[in-house]
Amino acid sequence: MRRQEMISADQALPGRDSAIANMEPHFINQSDLYAPLNAQQESIVLGLGCFWGAERLFWQLPGVVSTSVATLALYA
Repeated sequence: MRRQEMISADQALPGRDSAIANMEPHFINQSDLYAPLNAQQESIVLGLGCFWGAERLFWQLPGVVSTSVATLALYA
């Protein structure tokens, strides 16, 4: 069995200088993904395994206004 190791930064694909523009509202709840938080709202960033399945669970929680998922890494 071959040992798996993280690739080095010079082996990774080049990244982006800016975020991908997405002006569409959230597909499920139609919220504005770029709207600023109001005084009663807070933001949380969580690291989860299968993020689409986990995101779906958050849609069912009272008080959750919007969700989004992404792969966060230094490089991939």
